[in-house]
Amino acid sequence: MYLRQTIKRKCKGLIQLRNELLVRNRYAKDIRRLREKVKSKKLNVVFYTNEPQKWTYDSVYRELEKSPFFSPLILVVPRYRVHTGRDNTRMSLEEQYNFYKERNYNVKYGYEEGRYLDLKTFNPDIIFYLQLAEVPGIDSPVLVSKYALTFYCSYAYQLADYQKQYLQSFHKLLYLNYLEHEKTINIVNSYKKGNSRNCLSVGYPRLDVYNRKESHIDLKKYWKKPDKIKIIYAPHHSFQKSPKNIFNFSTFNKNYKFILELAKRYSDITTWIFKPHPMLRHTIISERLMTEQEAEEYYNQWSLIGNKYDTGDYFDVFKSSDLMITDCSSFLAEYFPSRHPIIRLINPKACEFNELGKQLSEGFYNVHNNEELEHVFKQLVIYNNDELAVRRKEIAKTLINPKQTAGGGYI
Repeated sequence: MYLRQTIKRKCKGLIQLRNELLVRNRYAKDIRRLREKVKSKKLNVVFYTNEPQKWTYDSVYRELEKSPFFSPLILVVPRYRVHTGRDNTRMSLEEQYNFYKERNYNVKYGYEEGRYLDLKTFNPDIIFYLQLAEVPGIDSPVLVSKYALTFYCSYAYQLADYQKQYLQSFHKLLYLNYLEHEKTINIVNSYKKGNSRNCLSVGYPRLDVYNRKESHIDLKKYWKKPDKIKIIYAPHHSFQKSPKNIFNFSTFNKNYKFILELAKRYSDITTWIFKPHPMLRHTIISERLMTEQEAEEYYNQWSLIGNKYDTGDYFDVFKSSDLMITDCSSFLAEYFPSRHPIIRLINPKACEFNELGKQLSEGFYNVHNNEELEHVFKQLVIYNNDELAVRRKEIAKTLINPKQTAGGGYI
């Protein structure tokens, strides 16, 4: 048995090495082709998206749109588990399409009549993947590399100390893997030296929004009572009792009732937005924390006392709020530049943070149970006592370069 597993692992490694050599040769030839093409034609850039809640590339898309050298296009497809019928809780394909269309993106369907369309039919020169999870084989980098360069920037700001976030075969087969911070290069190399050879640190596109000149935010669009203290509750999904659940960030199964009651109890001075992870509803049903009807009722409860916001394009919500309560990892970094306080709900089994995560943690109010949560909540909301305000401001300077944007270079 051990010998069989060893041989299987060795063969898998050899296949991976062969694929890496194949794509490197293909990319070298494609670079030469694109250098010639751009002299007379625009390069076609396709953003391969399957979950608008995780849309990362707005600033990148907008810069390409303005450029005389590029023609950007968004393709919407379902996640593979939706395609196979294993998950019916996600946005429909039409809802995905409308999300981008309403925001004036050039968008098309990459999925018709129950099948994924061959990306090659869209004549891409460059492909940007939205996420590495659940990409069907026909659209994988090893096949797409035959006709296009492949790029990726993680939809999540990576704070967890977990090497598979950077070292999966998907990452190694990309032409370029964009990383969110210069320190992340060191983190990748600390796991395995040399694995950053196709990585480039340019910043995190989602954070570009904080470098834009502030425009008026229509508070009534998001908040039911915009004159009250505005709070975001953003729960993660990772409380599954599964060996595949390596993050264990979520505390939802321990506090979902308490936080809803907290919101109701202080409804005279607060207003709320419920911003769940897109996988949360599926998880609470599949893990039998609630039935489908109970999950629907719970979500509706938030709609009654505040607003439920479960789509992408959420930074106006972040910037217009006063406080976030969350156990989501990426949101901790994405919300941090707002300078507003963050209550981080801690699962004792959670994956440890990397160097960046530990640095940011000094600016969170870290709570471990409902009693600590209520105490910190009262300090911030009732007594307006934000002891970490100055420290957050200091840390935020390390997260964002005010002269640089990931999408548009230096400003």
